[in-house]
Amino acid sequence: MTGQEKIPRWLRPAWYGLLAAAAWMLAEGMRDDFNFFPAMEAWSMMLGYMGFCLIACTLVIGPVKQWLPARWTVYLLALRRDIGIMGGLAAILHVILVVILFEGEPQLFFAGSQEMMAGWLGLFFWDTPDGGLEPNMSMVGIANYMGAIAILGLLALFATSSDRAERFLGGGTWKRLHMYNPALFLLVTFHGLIYVQLIKGEPHTYRDILWMTAAVLLIRIAAYTTTVIKRTLQQRSPD
Repeated sequence: MTGQEKIPRWLRPAWYGLLAAAAWMLAEGMRDDFNFFPAMEAWSMMLGYMGFCLIACTLVIGPVKQWLPARWTVYLLALRRDIGIMGGLAAILHVILVVILFEGEPQLFFAGSQEMMAGWLGLFFWDTPDGGLEPNMSMVGIANYMGAIAILGLLALFATSSDRAERFLGGGTWKRLHMYNPALFLLVTFHGLIYVQLIKGEPHTYRDILWMTAAVLLIRIAAYTTTVIKRTLQQRSPD
């Protein structure tokens, strides 16, 4: 990000400290709702929700900055990057815990199902009678395919969230890559909706996801509308 070096050196560590504190407070607030799950599974779900919330925040900072003083832009862009890094880290930890749970004990609990899948490949494939594999096209499988695509995209964004990566890729390529963030957010949204509504059940509900998604969409639509109106007025105004 051009100009990121202009922000004070102490500011970014302070942001990380505040973000970590906020994440811990969010986890503490959710912990009572997850008491009936094993600890590792509870943390996997809480980290997934934290990642979702942080990714949502990155998508509103850009639109919001156009309504704020221009001198704030450099700080907001740096903050967006740091929130994105924290969100990517939470999502990565979520996936790591899920894989560990599918490879060992305790395994993940599915509402309304007594059958446990063996191994992490069970997230994506069924065993066939001849010993082969076929794609798992159940709602569990579809949700997991969406999650897998999203985490691969998030890994790409996570790995390139630095000035060095931006210089290596070039500004245009770097920007095009990070423009996929809204698409990844939608994948995570549908992944989460399928899990909380059809697979996991409580403690999360679809409302926990939809309100955040609706807020992001409304803010981005409002920002886009504002930009279009400003450009139209500028074109109509006399030189």
